[in-house]
Amino acid sequence: MKPVRRFIQTLLRFLLVWIVDAISLILTSVIVPGVTFSNAPNQGVLVEAIAAAFVLGLVNFLIRPIILVISRPLGFFVMFAIGFLVNALALLMTSALLPEFQVTGVLTAIVAGIIFAAINIVLTGIVEVDEEGSYYQGLIERRAAREPFDIASEPGIGLVMMEIDGLSYHHISKALDDGILPTLQKMIDEEGYVLTKVDCGIPSQTSACQAGIMFGDNTDIPAFRWYDKDKQKLYVSGNDAGELNARYSGNGLMRGGSSIDNMLNGDASKSLLTLADLRTSDKEEDRQRAGDISLLMMHPYFFMRTIALFFGSTVRELWQGWQQRRKDVRPRLNRLEHFYPFVRAATCVLVRDISANLTILDIVRGSPSIYVTWPGYDEVAHHSGPWTSDAFGELKRYDSVIARVRRVIKEKAPRHYELVILSDHGQSFGATFKMRYGVSLKEFIEQQLPAGMSVSQTGSGDTGLASLTALHSELGNLQQQGDSAAARSIAGQSQKLLGKGIAQQEAIISAPATQVTAYGSGNLAQVYFDLYPRKILLSELNTAFPGMVDALVQHEGIGLVCGYLDDGTPVALGKGGQRNLYTGEVTGDDPLAPYAPATGHGAATIEKRVWQVRRVMDFPHAGDLMVISTVYPDGTVAALEELIGNHGGIGGEQTDAFIFHPPELEVTDTRNSIDVFHILNNRRGQPVPETPAQPIKKETDAWAPSNLWKGLKAVSIWVPHALRSFALDRLSFGEVAG
Repeated sequence: MKPVRRFIQTLLRFLLVWIVDAISLILTSVIVPGVTFSNAPNQGVLVEAIAAAFVLGLVNFLIRPIILVISRPLGFFVMFAIGFLVNALALLMTSALLPEFQVTGVLTAIVAGIIFAAINIVLTGIVEVDEEGSYYQGLIERRAAREPFDIASEPGIGLVMMEIDGLSYHHISKALDDGILPTLQKMIDEEGYVLTKVDCGIPSQTSACQAGIMFGDNTDIPAFRWYDKDKQKLYVSGNDAGELNARYSGNGLMRGGSSIDNMLNGDASKSLLTLADLRTSDKEEDRQRAGDISLLMMHPYFFMRTIALFFGSTVRELWQGWQQRRKDVRPRLNRLEHFYPFVRAATCVLVRDISANLTILDIVRGSPSIYVTWPGYDEVAHHSGPWTSDAFGELKRYDSVIARVRRVIKEKAPRHYELVILSDHGQSFGATFKMRYGVSLKEFIEQQLPAGMSVSQTGSGDTGLASLTALHSELGNLQQQGDSAAARSIAGQSQKLLGKGIAQQEAIISAPATQVTAYGSGNLAQVYFDLYPRKILLSELNTAFPGMVDALVQHEGIGLVCGYLDDGTPVALGKGGQRNLYTGEVTGDDPLAPYAPATGHGAATIEKRVWQVRRVMDFPHAGDLMVISTVYPDGTVAALEELIGNHGGIGGEQTDAFIFHPPELEVTDTRNSIDVFHILNNRRGQPVPETPAQPIKKETDAWAPSNLWKGLKAVSIWVPHALRSFALDRLSFGEVAG
């Protein structure tokens, strides 16, 4: 029955594309002067448009492969540019072959070709035409499959791991309940998938979490940014990803596999859009990376569609930001600063679509382990809030990417894969420290210091900036590896435009070196003093800056201050008491108790929270003080940087990550993301489960009149599908084809 089913799917897709092309031609004729239909009385515009769409499709099918071969030596960027002109040529040829359809002049054809493509992209997006069935997608996948991974060396279960950056267990649970993730719900219903909460530990930010997940070790990453007094060096996770990767390398989760759009590479033999390899790779690796990116250029509509969606996302952000201001939603940020609408569009569309296509290429090649990160939800949640319709809307759009990857695994993968969806950490919510109290942490500490002493403060930088930086670097590499001067020029211009947005974002998180520095990661800050080239003891801080530590502890917006006793023992200080993190001795009220609720958001045992805080304080290069904001009665926290959705410390949903996994994958209790490595690594390479024998069914003729009559009588099934299809309900087409 599979050939019959495939034939029906292909036929449905052809008919749908044909109708979409006809409608696109009609709309193009309305918009562009010089594109006309004769509108003969005995035919009508619709009939003429259907005929023109058929001829146009035939012309495109015949001339595109020829132009593809001719333009290939000029470089793939040139091929992309030529893709716009092919539509013009096809329209002119259709006009010459079909008297009822007229295009007057080359310039008109060029404009009409661009307008037609834009309308076509919008309409195919509305009805979700399956890209997997297209000629060009098949061509790209066949070319990719010519460079397979060595499946024989690891014949067991392969893993495709898709990380949704910053999505907490509670928020994905709500998204499932609200019907926002139909693909994941289908995986639960059809395959028994399970959603399990995991505690990512602290710092709850990407570099520490990905190091834990990919290598099983994240020692001495106390924040996204920190200071090494031994080397007198400021570490920035994104900039120093290569050094961090080398620190933990040896038996990574993606060894022999693929890393796509990550901070670290997990010992992958092939990486794309991965910060750890952008500054350390050799020329051969650069060439391979450029090859995969440029392979996407073979699809004439890929970047046209992506660009249209990019600008659509930009408009969406402008609209949603205006709505937030109009309704006076609080708390809120200035969502026009630092090119944010374009940054959002880049992370939610460009990075999403490029990463998804690169993932699919390595699936058809048989990579034993693929890990890809999508930062779009995290980026929007930082600025809008993790539970808002803005953030959940992006999540809903990503569900279609998961559906596409799942479909490719089922239909085209050369090996047995298990698809795992996970997050590195969650996000908590709340007005920032400065919004609540009128001063930043930097300004408050300065008020406690002698006159003339200055404090600098930096944000974590754990935002979509990392992915944009990777994309910026890949464009730079593609420019260098380009096959022609034109290709290098276009890549260079794209890199330059993206670089402007990155420079604006970097300005947010940069700060000069001073006597005191607070490196913020969400509601956690590592604070360093330059008194001595080692960790400073609490007694030394009290002597040098009397009353400063106590002022921090007693501030309403600060719930926890950790420092070191004279013997080096770490201690947690709160307003009503303190805890020795080594002995467990508590004097007065336990300052860690608010961060260890028995149920709800951020639930954990007190023993787990003590272990997590003590572990970070034991890192050689943790701050002299570690400051964590208050958890308020409504469950919100106050970020020590200007983001209303935040993560990096403890309190609220930020430590509540998740794994969405097949029932066969056992997920044990976790204290840190390092435990997730063992959960996933133990599953990789396991023997492929045997498919249970199915009872032999009597073969029937699917096209027998009796079956047709039986189907026609099932009015309750086919009538709703027909009505939904006429209304262009996107899901109905997939359900009928499936």
